[in-house]
Amino acid sequence: MNRRAIVGLVTFIILEGAVITLQILDRRPQTVTFFFTGDTRGLLVPCGCSSVPSGGLARRTTMLEKFRHEPDKGEIIPVEIAHGFADRGPGRKLLNQEMARYFRREHYLVGVGSYDLLLGEQTLQQYMGDTPLYLAGGKGLPAMKTIQVGGWRLGPFSGGGETVHLVFLSQTAPGGVTLADPVEAFKSLEKIHPKAAYVVTGQLSPRSLQRLVKDYPNILAAVALWETDVTTIPQKGRNTWMVYLGDKGRRFATLSISREDGKWNVWPETAYLGPQIKSAPSVAKEVEAVLKKVEAVNKKALARTVTPAVAGEAFMGASYCEKCHAQAHKIWSMSHHADATKILAIDHQQDNPACLKCHATGLGVPGGYPNSKVDLSGVQCEACHGQGEGHPGKKKMIVPQISRESCGVCHDRRDSPKFDAEGFWQAIRHS
Repeated sequence: MNRRAIVGLVTFIILEGAVITLQILDRRPQTVTFFFTGDTRGLLVPCGCSSVPSGGLARRTTMLEKFRHEPDKGEIIPVEIAHGFADRGPGRKLLNQEMARYFRREHYLVGVGSYDLLLGEQTLQQYMGDTPLYLAGGKGLPAMKTIQVGGWRLGPFSGGGETVHLVFLSQTAPGGVTLADPVEAFKSLEKIHPKAAYVVTGQLSPRSLQRLVKDYPNILAAVALWETDVTTIPQKGRNTWMVYLGDKGRRFATLSISREDGKWNVWPETAYLGPQIKSAPSVAKEVEAVLKKVEAVNKKALARTVTPAVAGEAFMGASYCEKCHAQAHKIWSMSHHADATKILAIDHQQDNPACLKCHATGLGVPGGYPNSKVDLSGVQCEACHGQGEGHPGKKKMIVPQISRESCGVCHDRRDSPKFDAEGFWQAIRHS
């Protein structure tokens, strides 16, 4: 083969290689959209709210698919902020296995909060398999995910465009595992990349978020959870957009980010996963199958709590009290206490002892819920005043003090963070 032929062959190979390279070159979108959800706590279906039942994996799937087909949204990156897993109840393993399957299937980035860590880091990772979990602050998990906006990528190589660091920060919540100060955790990361652009997310109190926004103008946006705090519309402080999603996975936020003319553009939006969103049929079917298994596990656990009543200390039920306390019974019957057990059925948790200890009367007490002779569903008179056998007559009933301490057995900081004893008492006042 002469020299000209060799040169021609080499040129052909180079050109062919260049064509193949261009074909497989991954051009990164000019816009990236984060899809934030959080505080799901293993709630696979919409919450039990009487007004607007919201949330659920099937509705979430519908919205994800919608955004994935909108060209202006660019690459869609689903993010679970924190508290995606159930840490209580006999069926939590089944719920968490389903949550993990969903996260993996939808390519979620999953943050960890202090309630998740009640399960243990090793257990969480077993659920997620090879898919990483994220948390800044010394728990041995990766602190952030770097997202490329624009440019190109070919295997391990990339070029052009800009990068955004998505940092997962969480702090100690009431009743959760103790975590490091999230502001200090961010400070350590920012020292390594002082000129980078950041989006922070996690379980963050308003005070912690205020400190971050004040000291770090390179934070483009913060999407956080804290108790029941909700930002109805995104708020902007200095250069940072801020959103609070609220609790129980009822809402989602989208955060679209692009880079143009040397400046970052950020568009945040929030919305309910409400009844107006159709459920994805395949996911709804899968969820129902899992929840049937959870119900079976809960029923077995509930049966183990039943013990016979002690003579002279039996529960009599609210209908027994009504005979002498008709007005008090009427007030009770119109309160949320009366249907506290009923609303658990929406989440398929009506037999979950972890819920029924506060959503029924006398669970775990001899003769208490579930009692085959007396209906003790809901938070009835005897939940606060004690067993009624022998009253009226020789036995006097307990008159509890209305306070955060006495009511806080159920209305604690975790499950009822906005509880005010005197204010709530006015809604059910019956003495």
